Order: sequence, then C-alpha cells, then structure tokens
Amino acid sequence: MDYLVVEHLTKQFQGHVAVHDLWLTMAQGEVLALLGPSGCGKSTTLQLVAGLLHPDAGAIYLEGRPMNHVPPERRDMALVLQRGLLFPHLTVGENVAFGLKMRGMNRVDRDKEAIAMLHRVQLQGFEHRRPSELSGGQAQRVALARSLVIGPKLLLLDEPLSALDANLREEMQDLILSLQAQTQVTMLIVTHDQAEATVMAQRIALMFDGQLRQVDAPERLYRYPCDEATARFMGGVNFFTVQAEQHQWHLPSGQHLTSSLAHQGPLRVTLRPEALRLYTDAAHLPDVPGNCLQGEAIANRFTGTQRRITVAIAPNLTLQVWGSPTQDIALGQSVWVYIPADALWGLPGEPCPPVAMPSPAVQS
Repeated sequence: MDYLVVEHLTKQFQGHVAVHDLWLTMAQGEVLALLGPSGCGKSTTLQLVAGLLHPDAGAIYLEGRPMNHVPPERRDMALVLQRGLLFPHLTVGENVAFGLKMRGMNRVDRDKEAIAMLHRVQLQGFEHRRPSELSGGQAQRVALARSLVIGPKLLLLDEPLSALDANLREEMQDLILSLQAQTQVTMLIVTHDQAEATVMAQRIALMFDGQLRQVDAPERLYRYPCDEATARFMGGVNFFTVQAEQHQWHLPSGQHLTSSLAHQGPLRVTLRPEALRLYTDAAHLPDVPGNCLQGEAIANRFTGTQRRITVAIAPNLTLQVWGSPTQDIALGQSVWVYIPADALWGLPGEPCPPVAMPSPAVQS
C-alpha cells in the first residue's frame, strides 16, 4: 500500500483553480519534491495535505487513513515554512520541546529530547538562546529540530531554504538529507529551484497551472522531459526541428544526425548542453559521420565552473555547449560540435497531458 495517497485533489479561490484533479502517491521513507514556477499550486497542495486548507474535491490518505476531516494537529505531520516562525518568547530549547509539551511529555524527558535533537542539527549549547539571537540558518535548524523531535509520519517543507544565501543553502540541504537518512522520515518538499529539487529528492513532481506535468526521478526528468515546456523549465536551451526517418534525423540545412532513438516524421528535438563536445581542430573529431556540425562561436560566458559557448551552425540553428572552464574559445572562431547519438531527445508534438491515475489507489 502507498504511504501517502492524494486523489482527485482540487482547490479553488474565488473562481480561480489553484489545484486541479491532482493525483500523487508516495512510498514510506521517500523524499519527493513538488517543483514548479511561482503560482503553480505547489504550496496550496502542501497546505491541503497538512490540513491548513480544505479541498473542494478529492481525498488525502496517510497509511490508508482518510485525512480530509482530521484537524492539522492530529495528522501526525510537521510543517517547516520558508521562515521558521519560532515563538519569540520561548528559548530555543523550549521551541524545540513545544510539540512534546503539547503531547503531554513531562518536562525532564522533553528537555532531554530537545537537547538531543539540537545536537543532531548541530546547535548544541543553543538551548538557552532566544530566537532573536539566531541567524537565519540557525533559526531554520531550530524549526527543523522542532518538527523532527515529535517523530512525524510526514515532514512537509515549504520553500525552507529560499531565504538563505547559496553557501548556507547547500549546507542545509546536506543537513536535511543527513537527518532524513537517520530518521527515515517521509518528506515532501515544495521548491521552485530545479537544482534544489534535483539534489534533494528521489522523485520530482513537476507542476504547471495547478496540475502535475511529469513525475519522475530527477535524472529522467532532466534528460527525458515529456514536452518542451518541461525541458525549458529544467534548464533546456537547445531546441530545433528535424525530419526524422527512424534513426536518421535530417536538419533543414540538409545535414543529418544519427540518433539512438527511432522516430518518423517532423520532430522537435532538445539536447542537454553539457552532453555536447566542442572541437577546434577537425583532425580530432570523433569518427561518427553526420554528428559533427561545423559552426562559428558567437558567445562565450565564463561561469566559474563552466564555459557556456554559443555556436551558430546555420541561419536558424544555434547550439549552446557547456564545457570545461579552461576551454576558452575566441568569438568568430570556427569550431565543431559533436552530438552523441544518445544525447538526442525527441519531444512529442503535443504538450504532455496532466499526470493522472486510472483508479483510486485507496478505497474509502
């Protein structure tokens, strides 16, 4: 049986559909990210699961138990928001122990549990401080400790790291994943950051306009998007049209590419820029007929970890190649782009239909 099941979930606000007929399942101990642009309905979905909002239609189950009419405080879930929202009048230790106090645990035991959890989030010795004495990252660690100390069946995180700077965000990602590995808590994360979702989640549920577009492992979503909108959201930059004849894909310029995939007819194609290889000497090209395209370097951006080089191949075809930061190419220089056969991905002609399930996973 699936651990968390969401069926037909729908929510409207003043006639605007924020979430429409959403289906989603999670396994126990899984980390899943709800990813999408601002306003797509991901935070609304999280609040529906948490019980902070009531759905207009649909059902939510946790371990087979219907949740729709269970109040938030009795759902065995914990929610961490973008800002921790700690109680300013309580110490750090009292904040962490608050949920245990509400569950009737005696003071000695709850203080012991709170201090142990502060050690796990690397805030040992902070139990007597006030929230006003904490940095943003420390406050988020306290909020995380407060959520985990009660042993929730489901941990919900709504953009928990977006207010932190880049270095601190990476540290917190590592900490959250380490704690999840220790506790095996099932975790649902809302984020608009593709890199964060890719790093943290075992699966990503991508949302557009209140509906799930694709639910997949991060690598599959990144390499094999179901349509162009998904590819662009996941950072795709190379798109062009070919006439496919099985494994031979013909460009409008008359050149052809050999693909490991077979298609027939007009086809929209995408290529991950880091999968391409750039050569400045034709003598060193791989011996793969048709998959080496000559062009001219028209842009060169140094990002620290990469060179992002744009190559004009034909009047209506430019490709971005992301390569080594040491591979500097002069503008106007003649270059060759090698496209591996397995890097070519054909997109369907129509947008992906919303993700759906044919029948309820749990019978009410």
